[in-house]
Amino acid sequence: MREVMRVEPLAGYEPDIGRWLWALQDVRRRTLEAVEGIDQRVLDWGGDGENAIGTLLYHIALIEMDWLYADLLCQPYPERVVAEFPRDHRLPDGRLTPMTGVPLAQHLARLEVTRAWFLRELEGMPLDEWRRLRAPEGADYEATPEWIVYHLVEHEAGHAYQIAHLRRRAERDVG
Repeated sequence: MREVMRVEPLAGYEPDIGRWLWALQDVRRRTLEAVEGIDQRVLDWGGDGENAIGTLLYHIALIEMDWLYADLLCQPYPERVVAEFPRDHRLPDGRLTPMTGVPLAQHLARLEVTRAWFLRELEGMPLDEWRRLRAPEGADYEATPEWIVYHLVEHEAGHAYQIAHLRRRAERDVG
């Protein structure tokens, strides 16, 4: 049977918005495939000073929430988001805060709940709002929700590739 490859707008959204959200969901599928069945030692591996896969999963979810609340909605994080991210995003030297010893199930639950919050905030958004520029407080840029979602697709796609590559290396190193 021949595989059919096409973009189908996510149901419940304006079609132009739904297509971008489909892409966001599709790249998440790739991230989840890259970590399916991963061993904790591989999840925590950080060879050559690289970020561990668990660190990248935390980073993906946190960046998504940051773009949603700080840039798209231009509001502080709700308490539920603050509670979901107990560690600072970066160390004083700018590196990502290591997230080792966290079970895969916890990372997956965080990715699931934060994505649900993201999608819920966009429900019912009309196209004029989707394309309206936002100027986050203190930022030297403006962005539309459309661009933000594009950027999140690009961001996660890069990390999904990185995770798959790290997994192969880690599995070789840890056995």
